[in-house]
Amino acid sequence: MNEQHKWGKAVIGLVVAYLLFSGNRGLWNLYKLHLEKQVVSDQITKLKTEINRNQTEYKAFEKNSSTMEKQAREELNLVKPGEIVYKFSKTEGR
Repeated sequence: MNEQHKWGKAVIGLVVAYLLFSGNRGLWNLYKLHLEKQVVSDQITKLKTEINRNQTEYKAFEKNSSTMEKQAREELNLVKPGEIVYKFSKTEGR
């Protein structure tokens, strides 16, 4: 009976270990999913912040078209037809 009892415990231990560490609901898989959820949550937070910033910028453009023109001139170096652009370089020692 003692030998059978040892084998029974060993089988039960193996079954428990298998259930804990394998399959879709294993502890290792749940841990990996938890880490992935944290990464995705951080990405969602960053994207929501970016969306809010873009919406604010869009509203500013919608209210005042000169804001859009100013940004286009600064970021894309755009000029109006007939304009002359002067560029000055920084000189050392001044």
